[in-house]
Amino acid sequence: MKAIADSTVILHLSHHESVMKRIIKAEGITELLITRINYLELLAGTSENAKISARKALNRFLILEFDKKSVDTANLLAMKYRVNAKNSKDFLIACIAIAHKIPLLTENNKDFNYAELNVLPYRIGGL
Repeated sequence: MKAIADSTVILHLSHHESVMKRIIKAEGITELLITRINYLELLAGTSENAKISARKALNRFLILEFDKKSVDTANLLAMKYRVNAKNSKDFLIACIAIAHKIPLLTENNKDFNYAELNVLPYRIGGL
Protein backbone atom coordinates (compact mmCIF):
# COMPACT_ATOMS: atom_id res chain seq x y z
CA MET A 1 0.00 0.00 0.00
CA LYS A 2 1.10 3.55 -0.68
CA ALA A 3 1.17 6.10 2.14
CA ILE A 4 2.08 9.76 2.40
CA ALA A 5 4.71 10.55 5.00
CA ASP A 6 4.19 13.56 7.21
CA SER A 7 7.31 15.67 7.84
CA THR A 8 7.85 13.96 11.20
CA VAL A 9 8.16 10.61 9.42
CA ILE A 10 11.00 11.96 7.27
CA LEU A 11 12.78 13.31 10.35
CA HIS A 12 12.25 10.05 12.25
CA LEU A 13 13.57 8.06 9.29
CA SER A 14 16.82 10.01 9.45
CA HIS A 15 17.21 9.60 13.24
CA HIS A 16 15.41 6.31 14.03
CA GLU A 17 15.59 4.41 10.76
CA SER A 18 15.25 0.86 12.11
CA VAL A 19 12.26 1.76 14.31
CA MET A 20 10.55 3.56 11.43
CA LYS A 21 11.18 0.67 9.05
CA ARG A 22 9.43 -1.67 11.52
CA ILE A 23 6.48 0.75 11.81
CA ILE A 24 6.22 1.11 8.03
CA LYS A 25 6.33 -2.67 7.56
CA ALA A 26 3.75 -3.25 10.34
CA GLU A 27 1.37 -0.81 8.61
CA GLY A 28 1.74 -2.72 5.33
CA ILE A 29 3.25 0.28 3.57
CA THR A 30 5.22 -0.66 0.46
CA GLU A 31 5.70 2.82 -0.97
CA LEU A 32 6.22 6.03 0.99
CA LEU A 33 5.47 9.33 -0.75
CA ILE A 34 5.77 12.96 0.32
CA THR A 35 3.93 16.06 -0.79
CA ARG A 36 5.44 19.20 -2.26
CA ILE A 37 4.32 20.89 0.97
CA ASN A 38 6.48 18.51 3.10
CA TYR A 39 9.36 18.90 0.69
CA LEU A 40 9.34 22.70 0.94
CA GLU A 41 8.70 22.71 4.69
CA LEU A 42 11.68 20.46 5.38
CA LEU A 43 14.00 22.15 2.89
CA ALA A 44 13.16 25.63 4.19
CA GLY A 45 13.84 24.51 7.76
CA THR A 46 17.27 23.10 6.93
CA SER A 47 20.48 25.01 7.62
CA GLU A 48 22.28 26.49 4.62
CA ASN A 49 25.11 23.95 4.92
CA ALA A 50 22.71 20.98 4.86
CA LYS A 51 20.35 22.04 2.06
CA ILE A 52 22.07 20.04 -0.70
CA SER A 53 22.10 16.80 1.30
CA ALA A 54 18.51 17.44 2.48
CA ARG A 55 17.37 17.96 -1.09
CA LYS A 56 19.10 14.72 -2.12
CA ALA A 57 17.39 12.81 0.72
CA LEU A 58 13.96 14.28 -0.12
CA ASN A 59 14.29 13.54 -3.83
CA ARG A 60 14.39 9.80 -3.12
CA PHE A 61 10.62 9.99 -2.46
CA LEU A 62 7.91 10.34 -5.08
CA ILE A 63 6.56 13.86 -4.58
CA LEU A 64 2.83 14.52 -4.90
CA GLU A 65 2.12 18.04 -6.11
CA PHE A 66 -0.66 20.37 -5.02
CA ASP A 67 -2.52 19.69 -8.26
CA LYS A 68 -6.00 20.61 -9.51
CA LYS A 69 -7.59 17.65 -7.71
CA SER A 70 -5.94 18.79 -4.45
CA VAL A 71 -7.05 22.39 -5.00
CA ASP A 72 -10.65 21.27 -5.56
CA THR A 73 -10.49 19.19 -2.36
CA ALA A 74 -9.00 22.12 -0.43
CA ASN A 75 -11.74 24.45 -1.66
CA LEU A 76 -14.42 22.05 -0.42
CA LEU A 77 -12.74 21.37 2.93
CA ALA A 78 -11.99 25.06 3.55
CA MET A 79 -15.75 25.56 3.67
CA LYS A 80 -16.09 22.79 6.26
CA TYR A 81 -13.08 23.30 8.56
CA ARG A 82 -11.51 26.27 10.29
CA VAL A 83 -7.74 26.22 9.84
CA ASN A 84 -5.35 28.59 11.58
CA ALA A 85 -2.00 29.77 10.23
CA LYS A 86 -0.12 27.26 12.39
CA ASN A 87 -1.97 24.32 10.80
CA SER A 88 -2.25 25.61 7.23
CA LYS A 89 0.59 23.39 5.91
CA ASP A 90 -0.95 20.34 7.58
CA PHE A 91 -4.29 21.23 6.00
CA LEU A 92 -2.70 21.34 2.54
CA ILE A 93 -0.91 18.01 3.14
CA ALA A 94 -4.23 16.49 4.23
CA CYS A 95 -5.97 17.84 1.13
CA ILE A 96 -3.40 16.20 -1.14
CA ALA A 97 -3.79 12.88 0.72
CA ILE A 98 -7.59 13.06 0.60
CA ALA A 99 -7.65 14.05 -3.08
CA HIS A 100 -5.45 11.11 -4.04
CA LYS A 101 -7.11 8.69 -1.58
CA ILE A 102 -3.77 7.84 0.03
CA PRO A 103 -3.44 7.38 3.81
CA LEU A 104 -1.16 9.66 5.81
CA LEU A 105 1.46 8.24 8.17
CA THR A 106 2.08 10.66 11.04
CA GLU A 107 3.01 10.84 14.69
CA ASN A 108 1.04 14.10 14.95
CA ASN A 109 -2.42 12.72 14.25
CA LYS A 110 -4.02 15.51 16.32
CA ASP A 111 -2.88 17.93 13.58
CA PHE A 112 -4.79 15.95 10.97
CA ASN A 113 -8.28 15.81 12.42
CA TYR A 114 -10.26 15.61 9.18
CA ALA A 115 -13.02 13.01 8.84
CA GLU A 116 -12.19 12.50 5.16
CA LEU A 117 -8.54 11.62 5.86
CA ASN A 118 -7.27 8.10 6.48
CA VAL A 119 -4.61 8.63 9.18
CA LEU A 120 -2.07 5.96 10.08
CA PRO A 121 -0.89 7.08 13.51
CA TYR A 122 2.30 5.85 15.10
CA ARG A 123 4.23 6.71 18.26
CA ILE A 124 7.98 6.78 18.70
CA GLY A 125 7.83 8.73 21.97
CA GLY A 126 10.33 7.95 24.67
CA LEU A 127 13.32 7.45 22.38
